Amino acid sequence: MTASASTSAPTSGAGSARGPWIASAALAVAIVVAAGLAVVTLVTSSSAPAAEAPSVAPAPPADAPPSPTTPPGAPATADSAGRALPAAVATGVQGLYTALGTGDLAGVQSRYEPSTAVDAAPWSEVEPLMENPANREALLAALREPPERRAGGYRYSAGGARVGVDGQGRMTFLLLP
Repeated sequence: MTASASTSAPTSGAGSARGPWIASAALAVAIVVAAGLAVVTLVTSSSAPAAEAPSVAPAPPADAPPSPTTPPGAPATADSAGRALPAAVATGVQGLYTALGTGDLAGVQSRYEPSTAVDAAPWSEVEPLMENPANREALLAALREPPERRAGGYRYSAGGARVGVDGQGRMTFLLLP
């Protein structure tokens, strides 16, 4: 008795045609769902209350003094050994730098804490010095140079001007050339 093995190729019929059709239908449904979600997102975001547009200030009159701007350059962000300044010091020095550069004496005063360790002058003696733009520029130049780390803070210096800054970023003393 001989057994004959019969191999037959799959026949094309309804079952074999279903695979590609189902994949196409699933892809089409996914595209429709994604498009629907995009439309819902757009409709929802456009129906949300719009934020008020910022008001535009009128231009200053031609004879008005120019508004203060950020001073050129930037204060040093690392000490003379290349170590990054603590965040409080860097933030305080940036505020001091901006106040000096814009001539904001109230801003400078708010950052001045005279050191008793070096017998620093009170604000009443420092304020007239800060009214002079050349003195403020000398202090800005000092603040652009990497400071020396000292006990209790940092000492910035350039061209004979010195600025002491404590660990909280407050100016503790100044020396002008």
